Amino acid sequence: MNTQAAISSYTEIKSQTLSHESVGYNVVSAALNKLEVNLKSLVSSTHKQERKKAFETALLTLYFLQKSLDFKSQGNLAINLYRLYEFCRIKLLEIGIDGSSNNDEIKKCHSFINEIRVSWDSVRDK
Repeated sequence: MNTQAAISSYTEIKSQTLSHESVGYNVVSAALNKLEVNLKSLVSSTHKQERKKAFETALLTLYFLQKSLDFKSQGNLAINLYRLYEFCRIKLLEIGIDGSSNNDEIKKCHSFINEIRVSWDSVRDK
């Protein structure tokens, strides 16, 4: 099978199984889940290496979520989500790995992200 035929087959199968909207929803959903788990790990873990990995992953995930916002079509919602993600990113950087365990600011971020995740999941159910 040549490359063009493979791409055509893949595109046809993809369009039959998932819409672009569904893929986008699933990617953001996975990112929110990952971020929520990593923030929880930062607060609850006593192992420095585990907190380090959670810290790095949380920062990367926040960056991804910020970059995935569509300011033209989402307007104020995108602006407010960006601000919330930025607040969490700054708190992570201020507190760092060592100070993250059982920290109230990280707990707030975890709570905010968990609320967004639950809201995001409820949008899909409608």
